Amino acid sequence: MRALALDVGERRIGVASGDTETGIAVPAGVIDNTPDSPAQVLREAQARGASVVVVGMPYSMSGRVGPQAEVVREFIRRLEGVGLEVETVDERLSSAEAERALAGGRPRGRGRRRPEKGAVDAAAAAVVLQAWLDGKRGAG
Repeated sequence: MRALALDVGERRIGVASGDTETGIAVPAGVIDNTPDSPAQVLREAQARGASVVVVGMPYSMSGRVGPQAEVVREFIRRLEGVGLEVETVDERLSSAEAERALAGGRPRGRGRRRPEKGAVDAAAAAVVLQAWLDGKRGAG
């Protein structure tokens, strides 16, 4: 099964793709978060043959639903409104993990440039999708 994953932010949405056969998630870029975003996600899912869209839910560190999680819930309703099947994954710390992965595991500091925001967003979506794929592998 092919899947598309989203890391929804206020300005940009990180996108990743992968499938349950290989169990590998890869960053696939970013789209601007606009009123047309659900239609763009639908087109992206169709182009990649994805049957499910996995969305990272930004719970607080205590596991509570905060303001950003409410924004993402509304975005999910909009995705479902254009006919997409949506599943969610806890995305706590996915951006930090993505930034570390992009830096090759090196700590931030001298000689290390911060990755571009879009690259972090797409990598964070890949972290979310990888968690989902790993869960599918464990359940299957």
